[in-house]
Amino acid sequence: MLLAALYVGTRIGLRRSSFVKLMQSLNTKFSEAKTLNSEKINKLSPLVKRMIYDKIVYTLLAVLFVAAGAASYRGYLGIDLAAFFMFVFVLATLIYKDRKNVRLESIVFIRRTRKGRDFIDRVARSHRTFWSRWALVGLIVAVPVMILGSYYLINQAAAVIEGSAQGGVRLLLPGPVSAPVNGPGVFVVPWWIWIIGIAAVIIPHEFMHGVVCRLDKIKIKSVGWILLIIIPGAFVEPDERQLKKAKRKTRMKVYAAGSFANLVVAGAIAVIFIAASVQFQPAGLYVDKNIAGPANSTNISSIILAINGTPVRSQAELSSVLSRYRPGDVIDVRATNDARSTLAGWDLLTPKVVAVTEMKNATDFRVQLGEHPQQAGKAYLGVVPLVQAFTFAGDLGLYQNIFFVLIWIFIFSFGIGLVNLLPLKPLDGGLLFEEIVGHFTPRTKKIVRAVTIVMIFLILFNLLGPIFL
Repeated sequence: MLLAALYVGTRIGLRRSSFVKLMQSLNTKFSEAKTLNSEKINKLSPLVKRMIYDKIVYTLLAVLFVAAGAASYRGYLGIDLAAFFMFVFVLATLIYKDRKNVRLESIVFIRRTRKGRDFIDRVARSHRTFWSRWALVGLIVAVPVMILGSYYLINQAAAVIEGSAQGGVRLLLPGPVSAPVNGPGVFVVPWWIWIIGIAAVIIPHEFMHGVVCRLDKIKIKSVGWILLIIIPGAFVEPDERQLKKAKRKTRMKVYAAGSFANLVVAGAIAVIFIAASVQFQPAGLYVDKNIAGPANSTNISSIILAINGTPVRSQAELSSVLSRYRPGDVIDVRATNDARSTLAGWDLLTPKVVAVTEMKNATDFRVQLGEHPQQAGKAYLGVVPLVQAFTFAGDLGLYQNIFFVLIWIFIFSFGIGLVNLLPLKPLDGGLLFEEIVGHFTPRTKKIVRAVTIVMIFLILFNLLGPIFL
């Protein structure tokens, strides 16, 4: 009996020991599996977290984009403001998507790349002689433009002091507006016009810097874009050490190349504008009526086409025709109210505003001439000539749309090209001025610093002077 009990107890003990060992083994294997799975989860978690975070950001931007469109549709936001917000959301999405390659330095996003360098090399090599002459002409043009720009700035500052100008300098800024807004020291244009204008300035400007660098085998380290809040820019980054070691003439050509490219773009648009002006043919004279004049008692409005059958196409022709008559004479005035304003031709550096007519609803009006209030015995119609009126041989709507964009590209290209050539460091003009001064005197830094301070003062005075004076 005792032996039987010992036997049974021994077997139970052995079974319990085996069970304990089995449980310990299972627990060890479970712990190992748990540790292994934890390591796998830890390895996957950054990727999973990033995917989740990306989805949240993209969803949020998409919701904001749709919300801006819906708010505009429902009338809560103007279409210009809604389009502006939608553009910002798209821009934010693109930056976030490319965030691995975008660096944030202070408040400026910078994206550098080596793409595009080979293209610049090919262009520089393919027409080396042409680009060498281009660079030389650019340098020759840049120096007098620098002088003229400085003179203009000084002249405008003097005009502000005299009270005869509202300021010759404006900050050209983008905004959610449908039409340009002129304010104290600023000129706000629709954001999409601003983007087109800046792109038309940056691309040729930086491209030509790169081409002229490669002509003298100065290495281009990178190209890229920058973004200051929502204000875009671009750059070609040359090897500064090689550039400093290059000949003075080479450095001057590099500094002048960008602004010269902008001026060439502006000049090309001016030529196109002048060439298109042949489509306009003189038709009449756009006028306003004087309240006290004889014309005010009739329905004459907008455009005078002829007087007693004699065409009137300018202020000189109007005066010539009226000189044939005396006060009290009755004349027939042919006029039309079919008028639209547009830009045609060129007045110095600005396009000329004209009226365009299809000569519809032309009507003859009988008017008795009065006596000129300031010149006794002279016939007086009582109209104030404003601009010439023309007919246009083509689609006027298409012409206006194309030239609306081109004229803003002209303004951006000419204006920024001119400002960038001012002797103001660190602008290209300031660097060019530094090289010119360095050729004649060792006191380069002091002179350049003094001129830079003067230029900054002139610009600030042109911007702020009209507000306080």
